[in-house]
Amino acid sequence: MVLDFFIVVLGVFIGVQLGNWNSALADRAAYEDALERYRAELAINLETLETENANIMLGLEVVRDGIDALQSCEDSEEATDAVNRSINLALGTFGISVRDSALRELTTSPRLLALKADDERRRLSDTAHIVDVYSREAGFIEIIPLEKRLQDNALISVGKPVTVQTTYFGQDFSRVNRMLQLAVPVSIACADNALIKDLYTWERWQSAQPAVGRILAERFQADLDWLAARS
Repeated sequence: MVLDFFIVVLGVFIGVQLGNWNSALADRAAYEDALERYRAELAINLETLETENANIMLGLEVVRDGIDALQSCEDSEEATDAVNRSINLALGTFGISVRDSALRELTTSPRLLALKADDERRRLSDTAHIVDVYSREAGFIEIIPLEKRLQDNALISVGKPVTVQTTYFGQDFSRVNRMLQLAVPVSIACADNALIKDLYTWERWQSAQPAVGRILAERFQADLDWLAARS
């Protein structure tokens, strides 16, 4: 009878230990899977930031050329075209968008947090903080230049409709849009302080966007290197 009791207790003990072992294996597999999803997320973010930075730099060049043309007060076709291009581009802004679902899972899931060493927990927590801070900064940089509408300026008129082709979230599409243009010669428009200041505001805030993108890219690359070394 004592032997039977001992066998039952031993069986329960072994069953519990096997259950704990299987649970630990499942948790470890879930953690490694989350890290693999984070690796893929980092690669996508780095590619996205590179593309967005290239677009922002091109936009800054267009607006700066327009400001220079305005300040020249030169009545030429080239100057007028430069100002018109800058006006139409400054109707919108460039933003920064990153994916962070895998990062959030790694930094908020109690199950996954329990599996991380202190240095891993600190690294991923620091990355999540950087993403929060600089994504918020990128939002301000994107929104502030749009607080005043260029089309409200009396020296700007609405031109004929044209077909605009663009890419949005990876999808190519076209739409009919009316372009804005100077309603007066550049020699008159250059005296309008409001127009120059509006373009300056766009340039000032949007020129900070590449720095934000670079900070995020450096952090993402560091985490990607860490994951590669960890493998």
